[in-house]
Amino acid sequence: MTPALIIFLMVIGWSAAALAMLWGMLRIARHHHKPSSPTRLERPSVPAQAHHQASMSIPA
Repeated sequence: MTPALIIFLMVIGWSAAALAMLWGMLRIARHHHKPSSPTRLERPSVPAQAHHQASMSIPA
């Protein structure tokens, strides 16, 4: 086998191992995740017009 093929197979192998570990950690994290409370804090909405005017008032 050529050295380039050996390096390519090593990279593929390490990538497969890393993806498998990431998948496992995400599975564990999702399994142990505690759901948050059903009430959500509502933020006051900023009108789009006011935000657009504020960003346009900066001198160049």
